[in-house]
Amino acid sequence: MLRAVAAAVTLLTCAAPGPASAGPSLPGRPMPIQPVRVHGITAVSAGVDFALALRTDGTVASWGRDNFGQVSFARRLRGIMAISAGNDFALALRTDGTVVGWGRDEFGQASPPRWLRGVRGISAGGDFALAVKWDGTVVGWGSDEFRKVSSAQRLTGITAVSAGGDFGLALRSDGTVVGFGHDEFGKSSLTRFLRGITAISTGSDFAVALRTDGTVAAWGGDEFRQVTSARRVFGIRDVSASAGFVSAVRWDGTVVGWGRDEFGQASPPRGLRGITAISSGNDFVLALRADGTVVEYGHVIPVRRGD
Repeated sequence: MLRAVAAAVTLLTCAAPGPASAGPSLPGRPMPIQPVRVHGITAVSAGVDFALALRTDGTVASWGRDNFGQVSFARRLRGIMAISAGNDFALALRTDGTVVGWGRDEFGQASPPRWLRGVRGISAGGDFALAVKWDGTVVGWGSDEFRKVSSAQRLTGITAVSAGGDFGLALRSDGTVVGFGHDEFGKSSLTRFLRGITAISTGSDFAVALRTDGTVAAWGGDEFRQVTSARRVFGIRDVSASAGFVSAVRWDGTVVGWGRDEFGQASPPRGLRGITAISSGNDFVLALRADGTVVEYGHVIPVRRGD
């Protein structure tokens, strides 16, 4: 069974603000705060067993499993403006609008087309990847099982993309969403009912979308109540889905999580404040503070010297 990934969608635009108030945290087992020894960070992306963090100087910090070079290669990058970690591979968007990939590549998922230019956002999935261009078109590469790549390349008017394990989502400029690929549990077809969306994120067999009013829409598989529990949260500014759980940042800088929680990945640490962005990995979470530092919780990946 394909391991689920957190589809880390990088946008060069900001979501519209929602209400400043937020409901109570959902039940769970809060973990101690685990600050990562990196600083000067502007973006984070959590993969299955590895993590990426983008520094203000355009370099990338990385740690975790490196069996396909997904960690060691990232440290050689320069001139980067966006990052996305997938299953065992990753992507980075350069300041010149080109894309570089590395890691596991048996379906070509870590090999962006050489002709690809003018990219504004990227997303690494399970065995495929997506890029949205400034002209609103989408380019996909990697495995095309369930037509998740070929279907994406027919789209226009797109501002953001999210690649999951075997399906994908695309956000249109009018706030609607289109899905493609495997449709088990309706994860790629129930998007036709969505309106007023500012951000999207694919999980394992479900997906979430952030509305302009700060509420979260969720659909698809609900084994860990990751879909039904989404109705209880509001005042959200950022949301990230993964393998059976969801993490979200409220407008007051606090964090809420729900769904699968055996490692505490759905239970943010007590006292966690000042968070601006979040990324859910397979069973851990990266939370970016306003001061450019990072907190990691759940099944924590150790950061070695030099990471």
